[in-house]
Amino acid sequence: MYSYHRDEKAMIRFIAFSPQPVTGYFRINNRLQIFSLPDDAPKPERLQSFADHPFIVEYSFKEPNVDELRNIMTNDTQEISDGVLDHFFQSQYYCSKQQEILSILSVFTRYLITKEQDQHCWVVEGDEDKFIGRFAQAGYFWAGFRELGEWFSTPNLPQIDTVDANTYYNNPSIVGEHFRFSDASVSLFEKYLSLRDGEEREAYLSACVLFSQALEAWPISHSLTYIGVVSSLEALIKFDHRKADRKAEREACGECGQPKYKVRQKFLEFMHTYGNSDDSYKRFADQIYARRSGIGHQGKLLAGDVAGQVVSPGDEFGDLHELRLLGQAARICLVNWLMKR
Repeated sequence: MYSYHRDEKAMIRFIAFSPQPVTGYFRINNRLQIFSLPDDAPKPERLQSFADHPFIVEYSFKEPNVDELRNIMTNDTQEISDGVLDHFFQSQYYCSKQQEILSILSVFTRYLITKEQDQHCWVVEGDEDKFIGRFAQAGYFWAGFRELGEWFSTPNLPQIDTVDANTYYNNPSIVGEHFRFSDASVSLFEKYLSLRDGEEREAYLSACVLFSQALEAWPISHSLTYIGVVSSLEALIKFDHRKADRKAEREACGECGQPKYKVRQKFLEFMHTYGNSDDSYKRFADQIYARRSGIGHQGKLLAGDVAGQVVSPGDEFGDLHELRLLGQAARICLVNWLMKR
């Protein structure tokens, strides 16, 4: 990741990854731009499924106040500027802004958007006759990345396709299609930027982070993904009810300690308001909450996570289908909550 500075603004540029190939560019003024890499950059084979397709993100924001960063990160114990430490504090802030835009994009689009992981792992090299295993640094490198300039790029590319928002969010992405945005993406980003600093923006960004991290947990545990996606909605439910009458919440649940009013009822109301008012959708929301409680309170794992015994392929497929529907419904709720601000 590189950072640049102009007129009290900072911009970060980094390579991100999508499950779908990016072709073209998408830009919102001088705040956000994503665009595809040129032909000479390393890319997966076109027909390869479940690949990480690289593209470039440029994201700008107000330049941080170094004194404020220093006070926060040292608990007001260091008032004197230190060049090395101040650079570290800025770097930490830029990393937090990178996580912000990755999480936002993972909600506004139909795709989990990730960054390069700084880690080592075992890799297989060679051909079929001479395979060899090696513990190596994971990562992505394209030499042209350093030559893109010190502010927003001007790629000579077509615009990335947009799709009607209702069609976009109510249908899953298809393996092999190109990366696309909904036609509500600009409005969503502007709505996000207009959120009040403090509780409101923190609640929404927390929901987006929980949602994106839940999707990242999918290859490890379907059950953890299920809990994480529901928790992303609960972050907004908590915000919406922050001024609720505490008298109605005195009785606590014996299992989780949460106020009994109505934890479930709040969830159903939230899904009704920001999802769908259809009776079948209400039953689905009730099923989601019951399932989440079973996983979190009783250890009733989804079929794909059960260890020590075989499970019915039908049960595993059913749970996987339910999890996909949950992810789609949660994204719709997260988007609609923001659009109604």
